[in-house]
Amino acid sequence: MSSAAKIGAFMLVVLAILGYFALRIEDIDLSRGKNTRTIKVTFDNVAGLDEKSPVRVAGVRKGKVTKIQVLPTGKAEVTLEVDDDVPLRSNAAARVANLGLLGEKYVELDPGTEAAPVMAQKEIVLKGSAPPSFDDVTNQVSDIATDVKAITASLRNVMAGQTGQQRLEDIVENVRGITAEVRALIAANRTNVDATMANAREITAALKVEIPRLAADIDRVANQIGGTVGDNREDIRVVVDNLKGLSHDLRTTADNLNSITGQVKSGEGTVGKLLYSDEAHEKLTSALSSVESGVNELKNTLGRANRIGMDLGIKSNYYAGLDKNVTGASNIDQDIVGTSRAAVELRLVPNPDRNRFYNIELADDPKGRRRDKIFETTIVDPLTGASSTQVTKETKFDRDFLISAQAGWNLDNYAVRLGLFDNTGGAGLDYKLNDRIRITGEMFDFSKRRDPNPHVRVFGEYVVRKEKPRTPMLFVTGGVDNALNDTAFTFGGGVRWRDDDLKYLLGSVPLGK
Repeated sequence: MSSAAKIGAFMLVVLAILGYFALRIEDIDLSRGKNTRTIKVTFDNVAGLDEKSPVRVAGVRKGKVTKIQVLPTGKAEVTLEVDDDVPLRSNAAARVANLGLLGEKYVELDPGTEAAPVMAQKEIVLKGSAPPSFDDVTNQVSDIATDVKAITASLRNVMAGQTGQQRLEDIVENVRGITAEVRALIAANRTNVDATMANAREITAALKVEIPRLAADIDRVANQIGGTVGDNREDIRVVVDNLKGLSHDLRTTADNLNSITGQVKSGEGTVGKLLYSDEAHEKLTSALSSVESGVNELKNTLGRANRIGMDLGIKSNYYAGLDKNVTGASNIDQDIVGTSRAAVELRLVPNPDRNRFYNIELADDPKGRRRDKIFETTIVDPLTGASSTQVTKETKFDRDFLISAQAGWNLDNYAVRLGLFDNTGGAGLDYKLNDRIRITGEMFDFSKRRDPNPHVRVFGEYVVRKEKPRTPMLFVTGGVDNALNDTAFTFGGGVRWRDDDLKYLLGSVPLGK
């Protein structure tokens, strides 16, 4: 392995280690593969809650706190990032809770009951609550202690001395007499008491079921009637007056309609001619047919535009180990031979129901374009008069751009591409391991136009961040380029996004159905 290849491999290992520590420090989870939504919650107090604190649903971690700020009203606004698979309904709520007695604080999110409607997916703002603080508990304990102290002081004043003792003895004697009389009364009327208790038990059981329902119905009806009458008392009086005027207007309208229908029936006026004239009927039918045809054509055009998928991307790769000393090049501009390759790519999917797609790419060539010139010079010896021919070969490299245009077909997790690769014909094969990892192999330049052997390129692509409504997709690449000739190790990255604005411009282009 050459020194440049070793340096490239070492750089890849260092970048992988740095990326791992960056993901661990920033608490970025790449394995979940889930989209998230943003939720804002207002609290009166969030003491102890910090950014990156967990968000839990039923005890399961489903997000984190991304931002905490103070509103002009003096309340705290907490921004949460929650997984999309958590359904939030209209009665959803949030509160600040402790993980154990002395554990960290987190946000407990209650998605709401299943009977409530699901909230819109745009911007969700909830009202939050916080548990009582330790200071509140100590204040309440202090108040209770004060009340107990006052009660004991009153008892001491009442029961102290001989008078208090006599009072206690009188109370005990009265209780003894009352219990004796109650015992005798119950013994004499035990049968009646048992029957009364049984009836009371049945009545309370029935009332326990019926009273809440009746109370709820009465309360709902009373609120509806009271609210309607109270809020619309003036409106009801105005409605009655309007009904009186409306009845008079209806009589006048009925008389006018009778007059109009008489004229229409006799074929007078525009409406009468339209209804009773065959020529007008034919013209109206023809106009409606033309309108229907235009609407169908517009629907087909918009439908075709909606089916188009268009992805734009920009990427750049660094070439480690690229040989700048090209064999046979006697006059080379070393500034032309570079160590990087930048490209702009376009991927077009005319119809997602079909498995075909088209790729177009414009890139700059790090090695440039080779130009060979042969010069023949005839030299005549002035002494002998003999002539000789001298052949000189000159090689130059100019800055060049490479164009790729391929047609491809998706076959499950594989994709086959045929067409133009860097200005020459070739083929490519893509394998999609999952939503984030893709492996690509390409082979082209079989005519040995640029190199003695075909050009072979193998690289992998990893999606670091999927595309979101406001940000593009970020990816990194690494692999081997031109493995059979001037081998170079490549690594780099780029961005890619779905462009819905440009695709509508292609809606009128005739594409296959």
